[in-house]
Amino acid sequence: MKTLRLRLGVRVPNEGARRLAQWIMREPAGTLDKLLRKIGMGQIAMERMMAGELAPDADIGHQIFAFTRCAVTINDWYRPAAGGWFDVVGAESLRRAA
Repeated sequence: MKTLRLRLGVRVPNEGARRLAQWIMREPAGTLDKLLRKIGMGQIAMERMMAGELAPDADIGHQIFAFTRCAVTINDWYRPAAGGWFDVVGAESLRRAA
C-alpha cells in the first residue's frame, strides 16, 4: 500500500497548514491516510487546504483539532503563518487549548 504524502508549496499560507504539516512530520507513516479517512477528505482537497486555497469548515476543523490532539485549532487556519514549513512549532504554542 502506498502512503500518502503532502505536497507543500513554497509559501506557508497560514498557521493551521504549518501546524498540521509539523504534526504530520512527527507522527508515524500512514497518519495522513488515517486523518483523511477520519475526516472524509481526499488528498486533492487536503492539498488545496494546505496551499491556502480553502479553509476547513467548522466540522472538518473540529475533527482535525480532535485528531491532532489539540495541536491544530480551527482559528489557526485564519492566522498568518508564524514561520516556515520546517521552523519547529514551539512546545508552548502546541499546548492544549484551555
